[in-house]
Amino acid sequence: MNTAKHIKAILTTAISAVLISGSASALYTGVNTATTTLNFRDSANGTVIGSIPGGARVAVIDNTNEWYHIAYNGAVGYVSADYIRAAQDGDVDLGTGIIKSDAVNIRTQPNTNAEVMLQLNTDDCVDVNGIVDGWYRIAIDDTAGYIYADYLTFDQKMTDTKQVQYRDRAVTPAQANADAGKLLDYANQFLGTPYRYGGSTPASGFDCSGFTTYVFRNALGISLPRTSAEQSQTYTRIDSIEALQPGDLVFFGKEDKVNHVGIYAGAGEFIHSPRTGSYIRYDSINTGSYNRNFLWGGRVL
Repeated sequence: MNTAKHIKAILTTAISAVLISGSASALYTGVNTATTTLNFRDSANGTVIGSIPGGARVAVIDNTNEWYHIAYNGAVGYVSADYIRAAQDGDVDLGTGIIKSDAVNIRTQPNTNAEVMLQLNTDDCVDVNGIVDGWYRIAIDDTAGYIYADYLTFDQKMTDTKQVQYRDRAVTPAQANADAGKLLDYANQFLGTPYRYGGSTPASGFDCSGFTTYVFRNALGISLPRTSAEQSQTYTRIDSIEALQPGDLVFFGKEDKVNHVGIYAGAGEFIHSPRTGSYIRYDSINTGSYNRNFLWGGRVL
C-alpha cells in the first residue's frame, strides 16, 4: 500500500471519528459543497424554510445522523449531510446569538482556563463571527471573546436574505422630522445609563446596538436588527456626515467593518452607548476618533 495514501486514510478516519462523535460541545465549521443553493429545513427532512448559497460557511451543531443540525444567518435548522464538508475553523458570520443561561462566562480564549472577560445572562444578544475549537467567537467591542457552544442559541426566522421587519419610511419630510424629535426625546431619558455588553434594557444597561434597538422599538414601533453590523446593512446608506439628518443611524469601525452604532441628533452630535466603563451620552461626530472612524449613516425615517 502506498505510504502517503495510508497516512491520508488514517487522518481522514480520525477526523471523521472526531466530527461524528459530537453534539453541541463538538461544534465545528462546515461549508456547503452544493453547486447551487442548499435547502435549509425546520427539522430533519422537514419543511424548507430557506436556502444556503454554495460555498457558504455554517456552524455544525450536531452531525450524528444524515441530517445535520446547523446554524446559519442567525437561525438554526437542518440540511442534508451529503452537502456539508468540515472546514477549517475561523471566520463564520452567524449573525445574532442569544445567551441561554445566567452568569455565562465570556473568555479571552476558547478554553475554560482562559481569563473571564465578563459574564452575560439569559436573553443577552451577541454578534457571533467565528468558531474556534468548539467555541463560538463573539465581538466584544473591538476585541474577540469566546463562549462555550452549549450556552448560546439562535432564533431568527430563516430566509434567503436576513429578515428585517420595520415600518414604511416617513412619507413627508415633516413626518420624518416629527418622528426624529420623538425618537431623540425618548432616547434622552437614558442619558447616564451604564454601558453593558449584550445589554438591551434600561434595567440591565445597554450596549450600542441594544440602545438603538430599544429606542427605535419603544419610541416609534420600529424593529431594528440586533447588532450594529446587521443594522448597517439594512437601511438607506448615507455616505457623508454632511448629508446626515436627525434620527439617522451612524456607524463606526475600520476598513468597512462596523463595530459601533449611535443615533444622529443634528449639529454634528450623536447619542450612543460607547463602551465598557462608560454610559449613554452625546459626542461629536465632527472631530476626534468618531470622525476618523465614521463609516456611513443609515436612514430609517
